[in-house]
Amino acid sequence: MEAFKGEFLPEELVLKVADLTGRINREIAVYMDRKGRVIDVSIGDSATVTLSEVEGRRSNARLSGVRCLHTHPNGDPHLSMVDISSLLNLRMDAMVAVGVKSGSVTGIYAAVPKRDANGAFTEAEIYGPYGVGDDRMNALFEIISGLDKDTRRPAEVNDNRTERAILVGLETSREKMINSKSQGERSLEELEELAHTAGVIVVHKILQRRQMKDPAFYIGRGMVEQLSLLRQELNADVLIFDDELSGAQVRNIEELAGARVVDRTTLILDIFAQRARSREGKLQVELAQLKYRLPRLMGLGGQLSRLGGGIGTRGPGEKKLETDRRHIRRRIRYLEGELEVLNKRRSLIREGRHRNSMPVIALVGYTNAGKSTLMNKLCGTDVFAEDKLFATLDPTTRSLTLQDGREVLLTDTVGFIRKLPHELVEAFKSTLEEAVYADMLIHVVDASSEEAEEQIAVVNDLLRSLGALDKPVILALNKMDLAGEQGRMPVAEAGDRVFEISAATGQGLDKLLEGIASLMPADEINVEVLAPYDAGWVLPYIHQNGRVLSQDYTETGIKVNAMLKSSKIERINDYII
Repeated sequence: MEAFKGEFLPEELVLKVADLTGRINREIAVYMDRKGRVIDVSIGDSATVTLSEVEGRRSNARLSGVRCLHTHPNGDPHLSMVDISSLLNLRMDAMVAVGVKSGSVTGIYAAVPKRDANGAFTEAEIYGPYGVGDDRMNALFEIISGLDKDTRRPAEVNDNRTERAILVGLETSREKMINSKSQGERSLEELEELAHTAGVIVVHKILQRRQMKDPAFYIGRGMVEQLSLLRQELNADVLIFDDELSGAQVRNIEELAGARVVDRTTLILDIFAQRARSREGKLQVELAQLKYRLPRLMGLGGQLSRLGGGIGTRGPGEKKLETDRRHIRRRIRYLEGELEVLNKRRSLIREGRHRNSMPVIALVGYTNAGKSTLMNKLCGTDVFAEDKLFATLDPTTRSLTLQDGREVLLTDTVGFIRKLPHELVEAFKSTLEEAVYADMLIHVVDASSEEAEEQIAVVNDLLRSLGALDKPVILALNKMDLAGEQGRMPVAEAGDRVFEISAATGQGLDKLLEGIASLMPADEINVEVLAPYDAGWVLPYIHQNGRVLSQDYTETGIKVNAMLKSSKIERINDYII
C-alpha cells in the first residue's frame, strides 16, 4: 500500500475513505504503522466494524506501533466507549474517528492512550475536533513517542485483577410473578449471587425475551453482536449465561463476542471446586467437572490434531481430541473407583451408628438458608459458615443432646439450588444419601427470601427424587430476625411441624428442640432393674445406654428405674424385675 510518511492523518486517505463510506453506508477501518503504510483494512456495517488484532509490538509495556482510522456513517465524529476500549485493549498508538455524512467529512477526533500511576494503559486522552488536512494532528506523533519512551512496566496486579462479568439470561415464557419479578429476573438475581460467591464483579445484567432458544447462539446472533459491543464498552472479561450451553453454543458466542463464555453449570462447578475441603469433596467435584466437559470437547480443525499412532508420518494416527477423551474417561474411572472406596467406608460408619442406636437428623435446604449456622447454634460447634452460596460442601456430623436427655447425631449437608447440574447430583450422590438414611429431616428455609415458597418446592423435588421424604420432616423458617412482620412467606405445609427461628439470634430454638424430641421415634423402654452388688457392670451399662430416672440402695442390690435403648435390653434381661 502507498506510504504516507510524516502525516498523522493524510488528507488524501481521509477523503477516499469518506467517499467510500458515503457510497456503501458502512463503517470502514484503516490501520497504519509508524512508517505511514496502510497494513490492513476492515469493512463493517452501518453501525460497527470489526477491528483486527494487527501485528505490533508484543511487550505490554509499549504501544503496538499501529494507529486506526475508522469512519462513522451517521456523521457523529465523537469516539464511543467501544472505540476507547478497543484502543486500550489492543494498545494502539491512536484511535481516530471520522464523522461522514453523504460522503463528506463532518469532523475528526483522535484518542491516545494514557498511562496510570502503575504504568498501565487504562485511560485515554481525546483530542479534537480537527478538520481534513489539519496539521495540528501531527503533534500527536510526539505524544505517542513520549509514551513509548516511558519504559515503566505495568504492575503485575493487572493480571490478577478480579474478573468483570456480564450476566445473560433468557426467558421464553412469562411464568409466576413474585414481587413484580418474573422467573427469569429472579433466576438472574440468583446467578448474580453465584457470581459474587465465585469472586466475580458483575458489571451488567441482560435478560433476553424470545419465543425459543437459538440453537447456535442461544440468545440470537444479533443479540450476541450487541453483547460484544457492550462487553468492550464495559471492559468485561467474561460472559456468564444463566443456563447450560452446548459446546457449539459456547464456541459460537466466544468467536462472535470475543470474550470467554461461562454457563451456569460451569460457574457452579467452579464454586464447588473452590469450596471443597475434604478429599472426598475434591474427588466428587473433579468427577462432576470431567463428566460435564467430556461431551463438550470438540476439535478445532488441524489446530487440535496430532499424529498419535501412524507408521512414520503416513498413518492418520489418533487425533488429539480422541486422546483427550480417552485420558478423561480413564480419569473418570479412577475417580469413580476412589469414591466407591470412600462410599463403602461411609456405609460402615452408618452401620456403626445404627448398631449404637444413635438417631440421625439431617439438615437440608436451599443453599445459604443458614443450615451451618443452625448446627453451630444447636451443637455449640464451629462448622464453617458464611453468607455465600455453597459455603458447605463436605457433610459434617455433630452430637446433639435433646431436652429429654437423648443424644442424636445432627448432619449438615450441601445446599440445593434450582437448575442444580445433574452431574453434581450424581457425583455427590453418596453425600446426599445422608438425607436418605437419616431418621428425620430438618428442612431449613430462608424466611427472609422473597422466593421462600419456590425454594421449598425445589428442595422437596430433589428430596423426592432421592427417595428421602419417607420420614418425619420439620420445617424450620430461619432468619425471622431479618424477615420482620411482613417478611414471613406463606407456607403451604404450615402446621405443628413448622417452627419460626433465627439461628443467628437463637430465637425459637427451644421450641424447635421440643419439636425434634416429640417427633423423634422413641427408641427407649422404661425398665426397672435390680443390679446385685456383685454385678458391678450393670449400673454403668445402664448409664451408658440409657437414662437413669431413679435409683435406691436395697439389701440385695441397687434398684434402678431407667429409660433404656431397646436394642440394649437383652443383655440385662436377667436383672429386670
